[in-house]
Amino acid sequence: MHKKAKTSTRACCQTGLALTSITMLGCVMSQAADAVSLYSVTDLGSLTGQTYSYANSINNLGEVVVNAGFNDSRAFLYSNDQLIELSPISGDNAISVTDLNNSGQVVGNSVNENNFAGNNPLLYSNGTTQSIGIQDAIPYAINDSGQVVGGTSGGGAFPSGAAFLYSSGTTTIINRGPSNTGAVAYDINNSGQVVGIQSFGRAFLYDNGTTTDLGTLLGDTYSSAEGINNQGQVVGVSAPTGVNDGTAFLYSSTGMTSLGRLLKSDTYSVALDINNLGQVVGFSGSNNNFFSESGSDIRAFLYSDGMMQDLNKLIVPGSGFTLTQARAINDQGEIVGAGSINGELHAVLLTPQSSQEVPEPASTLGIFAFGAFGAGSRVWRKHKPASLDKSRV
Repeated sequence: MHKKAKTSTRACCQTGLALTSITMLGCVMSQAADAVSLYSVTDLGSLTGQTYSYANSINNLGEVVVNAGFNDSRAFLYSNDQLIELSPISGDNAISVTDLNNSGQVVGNSVNENNFAGNNPLLYSNGTTQSIGIQDAIPYAINDSGQVVGGTSGGGAFPSGAAFLYSSGTTTIINRGPSNTGAVAYDINNSGQVVGIQSFGRAFLYDNGTTTDLGTLLGDTYSSAEGINNQGQVVGVSAPTGVNDGTAFLYSSTGMTSLGRLLKSDTYSVALDINNLGQVVGFSGSNNNFFSESGSDIRAFLYSDGMMQDLNKLIVPGSGFTLTQARAINDQGEIVGAGSINGELHAVLLTPQSSQEVPEPASTLGIFAFGAFGAGSRVWRKHKPASLDKSRV
């Protein structure tokens, strides 16, 4: 969820924390105007003291939330060139974070991995971590009004497998199947529009009490909506069967459009986020280990000016990084995600030196299709204890 709107592009971070900051060479694309001509890369993973980390979200202030570690799951807020470790709720010993808004409020969940009692959704605000009062659920996104959306996993007053909206201290179930399985809300914009996946494996848009099935790309049976901007543009995946054979899509007033895949040999692509300029980020590949430390056969992409580009081609050769995931993009075009370096997975921040608005793609640019919650949606949950979601996809 990254429907932010703020100031000019941040300069690459320079601090005594010894960030790895790599200035990139520009990449000249023919015809299509340069959506991004220069990047710098900041290695946030080098700060966490872990060999495994990834960045989940970024706001328009350039603040980033980072998850690190395996069984000793830790969470960090990168703000003002400092990495701040966030604490679990009292009594818990592990934490993961999923999103933050332009006020610096962070949502996530914590657990006690020694005495499992379910997820404890949390809100970090003004230096304090507190429970938001929903038992055994995972919050995935927060907007600038402090509204939170996510999915329940059972326990307490709410059924398992239901999409929820938390607003002003009240929790509302907004989507659930007849068997109370599989519905999850993944994002919310500043108008309160919510997107996610329904229990029968279809992307949905919830707006002012009305739920709309967004359908699929031609020939597919499954879809999941992963992100929405303040213009109501939605991104996600559509597939014949599930995540591993899916294709990134953009849904707008003209319907659902395929964004294709980076390579003809890729077996999937996933769109995870869209900013208010219409720039889309995600990843594409054939490696089913979406959080691969090796970086083989999986690449982060930026979709801009009607073209999907491999972000690895927008950074200088020899940086040491293979960028594997682009998980979020703000309105300055700053991108966060993960990259493989020396056999480790590190959280990264990409700062563009120039950018420009991206038009919506015309109809049917697409080539292929993509995949869901029960089958693997939020694609992306490798290395998560059963109780603790460690990633957006």
